[in-house]
Amino acid sequence: MEFLIDALEAVAFAAIAFLWMWIAKQLNDARMRKVYDGDALIVGGRNLAVALRSAGLYLGVAVGMLGALSGGGGGFAADAIEMAIEGAVMVAFLYGALIVSDVVVVHGIRNDEALRDGNVAVGLVELGVAVATGLIAFGSFAGAGGGVGSAIVFFLLGQLALLAMAVTYERVTPYQVVDGVRNGNVAAGLMLGGMLLAFGFILNAALLGPFRGWLQDIVGFVASAGMGIALLLLFQWPVDRLFLPSTTLRQEIETEPNPAAVAVAVAVKIALALVIGAVLL
Repeated sequence: MEFLIDALEAVAFAAIAFLWMWIAKQLNDARMRKVYDGDALIVGGRNLAVALRSAGLYLGVAVGMLGALSGGGGGFAADAIEMAIEGAVMVAFLYGALIVSDVVVVHGIRNDEALRDGNVAVGLVELGVAVATGLIAFGSFAGAGGGVGSAIVFFLLGQLALLAMAVTYERVTPYQVVDGVRNGNVAAGLMLGGMLLAFGFILNAALLGPFRGWLQDIVGFVASAGMGIALLLLFQWPVDRLFLPSTTLRQEIETEPNPAAVAVAVAVKIALALVIGAVLL
């Protein structure tokens, strides 16, 4: 009987997540109607760039809503209501994050038109931003204490940290990754999107846990975020030398764009981020 109850609750929570992903799709379709028809481009046009944006949107919504389930203890009805509310919040957060990404992360390009024209690099960046945003929301809304106000504040701090990572990465690396994304370089888009996703796992771990007080939590988050940026960038050199010994990331991104080689580097960065996040928990 207990297993049956758990199964029914799982179906109910999945249905809530499914509903909000569907709502996100409808809102995105309505917003993009003047620029492109998403369904037609994905199915008929086989447009991977638009599909990546949609995939990121749906994943981000679902991941962000997990915060309602992580605390537990409130009972099925309370958790279901909280999850439904967080679904609405996540949709709003994701659209805001994608707009900011358009202006700050991939600046100097109109993302909507670029995706319509098949710029997969932009789609990969948007995918990374959307899932990282979901991870930030998950960490912000999970845990006891603080309330909605503190959750929103720490979500915004998480988004600022994500943007800081994007800007810092562009400035300290020897290759022009954002220029590559603008020009449709898939390797560059995979690198930037992957780095943002990796950092999202670190931010999620830095935000998880009960609210202990404004000063203590803000100082702790800033320190963890700063350490995460430093470690991910610090491991850039050994990843380059040890996992791609016969080449360099600069060559694989700028000179001879090679998404296969970049995928290896991104996987290592995400693996490292998971370990760093586990230490921060």
